[in-house]
Amino acid sequence: MIAIRACHLDYSYPDGTHALKNISFEIMEREKLAIIGPNGSGKSTLLTLFNSVREAQGELYVFNYKLDRKNRKTIKNLVGLVFQNPDDQLFCPTIFEDIAFGPLNLGLNPTEVQEAVGNALKNVGLEGYQDRSSFHLSYGERKLASIATVVAMNPRLISLDEPTSNLDLAHRRKIIQWLQASEKTIVLTTHDLDMALDTCQRVILLNQGQIITDGKAKDILLDQQLLEQNDLELPLSIQNRKSPVL
Repeated sequence: MIAIRACHLDYSYPDGTHALKNISFEIMEREKLAIIGPNGSGKSTLLTLFNSVREAQGELYVFNYKLDRKNRKTIKNLVGLVFQNPDDQLFCPTIFEDIAFGPLNLGLNPTEVQEAVGNALKNVGLEGYQDRSSFHLSYGERKLASIATVVAMNPRLISLDEPTSNLDLAHRRKIIQWLQASEKTIVLTTHDLDMALDTCQRVILLNQGQIITDGKAKDILLDQQLLEQNDLELPLSIQNRKSPVL
């Protein structure tokens, strides 16, 4: 099934900034896709369209539901969005309450909520964190907890904005392992091209609101000339292979 079908999406901010310019693409169910590009290319803006945080000109279909007022609630339940800053999603006294918030709003009973929270924490490697406060967690732990708030709602598609930004190596590794193991449709924006290479089959390269190229991750992420033309660099793991041994 086609998870996302975007047809001639065009979006401008109230100040007139033209963030997305007539872009079209499809994302298949269970596909893992990285959206890359320099700062200001429209990556995060595009991600927020998928569950109607913003509305654009053009047409957007999510699992065959057209994004409009009639289908907005259904689509919000199908698409989970993890913001770049985990503090935008963690606001309750305990991690349990943060993660339970979504399942409770979906109408799950207390037993189902308890199970959903436990499974979500296990999924992201935070078992036993239910009674802890997000204020007492490291940034990496808060990042994992913010992912768990979305996992607990069991959406069909999970979109993540810069999931490994500002993380230490241990928590970055945990997120990569979670991405690799997940059977969900995953769409993420990132400047971490090594992570994209390790987790995604496909890449869309955006620049100035337009799709420069769309294809297999390895074809795009190993193309030094293409990346440099769009103010990006080869993944560090590839650069290191090319460096002479001293």
